[in-house]
Amino acid sequence: MGSKLPIGTFVYASAPARIDLAGGWTDTIPITHEHGGKVVNVAVQVNNRAPYTVKARRTEALILSLSYDPNIPSQHFHSIEQIRDHADPLVPGALLKACLVESGILGITAMRHDGDHKTMAEALKHSGGGLDLEIRSSLPVGSGMGTSSILIAAILAVLKTLMGTPYTNDDLFYETLDVEQMMNIGGGWQDQVGGIMPGFKVSTCELDLPIQLKTNTIEVPEEFITTFNSRLLLIYTGKTRLAKNLLQTVLMNWAGQEPDVVDTMHRLVADATQCEDALRQGDLKTMGTVLTRYFADKRYLSETTLSHPPIIAHLLSYLSPYLEGFSLAGAGGGGFLAAILKPGLEKDHVVREVREAMALDRKGEEEEVVDGDSMWGWSATVDRQGLVVQVGSPCY
Repeated sequence: MGSKLPIGTFVYASAPARIDLAGGWTDTIPITHEHGGKVVNVAVQVNNRAPYTVKARRTEALILSLSYDPNIPSQHFHSIEQIRDHADPLVPGALLKACLVESGILGITAMRHDGDHKTMAEALKHSGGGLDLEIRSSLPVGSGMGTSSILIAAILAVLKTLMGTPYTNDDLFYETLDVEQMMNIGGGWQDQVGGIMPGFKVSTCELDLPIQLKTNTIEVPEEFITTFNSRLLLIYTGKTRLAKNLLQTVLMNWAGQEPDVVDTMHRLVADATQCEDALRQGDLKTMGTVLTRYFADKRYLSETTLSHPPIIAHLLSYLSPYLEGFSLAGAGGGGFLAAILKPGLEKDHVVREVREAMALDRKGEEEEVVDGDSMWGWSATVDRQGLVVQVGSPCY
């Protein structure tokens, strides 16, 4: 056990987003321990910065202050009961509340009445002072890039640092899963792995319980990273979705054990191995082929199409001739499209050509078309740091 930080000392954290490249859904409970899982993903900065930040400090005033939106004043909480609605992911601040419970910083557990006899001031005094906690994301809600899980991991790391509690990356992997179960959003393990660790990595989970993860960095040459960055497109569809909704469909399909569903899970794991091998060999063509097949498998499992959202089919009718491969990030159904350009193409030229063509011949309803920087004003590059936690001065 380390020492608690002095009152007023800020702890800062920053973390990248992640783009899943192969194997998603095989990391999801219970699929991951009933079938076995394997996922390849890459940590990315978006618009040249880590998109997720957290900061926190202890205060003399025995007040719990939570801030999750720069456009909304910080919320102050005066009773333990006020944080007990963390099980509803649609409640404002639910994610922060669940992290407070998981971390133990208030001296309570997820059991409904544990510690509820205390006032918030009593709980805070016992734990070392009031608490200011702030989180920020520069990405739209429902981006598909691991926001909730990565923020949970970053919040837990900051709270543990405040408390002087040592932790490992593995601790954050598993405790993030705990928080997601506490919030009734289910989910898997690939998002937090993708944002905690830098660069390209492959993660596996063998059959059976308890879940045991094994994660390895995929070492690639510097020139490959430069090439990957130059050929990676990130395009926002303008459509948000809650991953929990798609998760329910996938889990129902898995529970039915239809042969086609089981075969798809087998293929997802096999394709993760093929993607890993392609990355080690610097083979973006094969990686792109796997990425496109991965997107098709995600659509099959979640019972979505290229018309979810409608802009995707419209966009790909212009963009696909330029692409080696593509997929909606994360569960799908909205958020960001990640795409790999064919070799020899200049990214800005392709974007300009596609934007002009779409503007001349729009299909579908007007509200289904996203304009300007909200769609095209994004870039992603491989992140080299992963989760960074720093005491006393900002790391972002």
